[in-house]
Amino acid sequence: MGRQKRLALLLHPFRRELYQVLCENPGTYLLELVGILESPLGTLTWHLRILEREGLVKSIKFAGKRLYYPKMLRSQEAEMAYLTMRSDTAKRIFLFVVNNPGCYQEQMASNLQVHHDTVRWHVSRMEEVGLLRIMKEGRKKRHYLASVGDALLEGSLNIISEAYIMFIMEKLEEGCLNPEIRERTPEKVTIRIDCPERGKDCFITINLKEWEFETFDDEFDSSEDDEQD
Repeated sequence: MGRQKRLALLLHPFRRELYQVLCENPGTYLLELVGILESPLGTLTWHLRILEREGLVKSIKFAGKRLYYPKMLRSQEAEMAYLTMRSDTAKRIFLFVVNNPGCYQEQMASNLQVHHDTVRWHVSRMEEVGLLRIMKEGRKKRHYLASVGDALLEGSLNIISEAYIMFIMEKLEEGCLNPEIRERTPEKVTIRIDCPERGKDCFITINLKEWEFETFDDEFDSSEDDEQD
């Protein structure tokens, strides 16, 4: 009985909605969740703590904020790439490298009108998670896409992992919710669970959002002739 009560946590309508929001928006921080769910901070914090305690949600401190994301939804490299690319500045820097492979930091800062330290900060984190690779050329550094960056552009990162399907089904089975997969694609899964208190079935739908990148154009293109010392 204790285990059923503990793991039937997704029967709670608010917790189920919170969990689905985090699956669709991994890397969301607390105040963003307050706005999305229009929930009091105390209530939201309490439910997040339960989801973390039960192993469905994890959190990480990134850029001075605590971000929440679902455990095992995608590959670890995909989650870290998503967290790293959340800001508009990071996206602009990434797209500049896409359009200008081999570019220098000075070019990024000048063309994007972003401070050098800001560029360096974002580039460092992109390198850490495998989005970018840096090649030294004397005292300068050229920037290229790395393996995770290539995979991100190809769309092969933003898929629900097989490990996640096994994980969430096991969690729901342990909670005696008799889960059944009703629909599944690489980016979406719908699971039916028993809802005895409501007298009918409940459905959990996880639907990944597409990566938010603008169409690549020549807006920030620059040539090596424009490189700065």
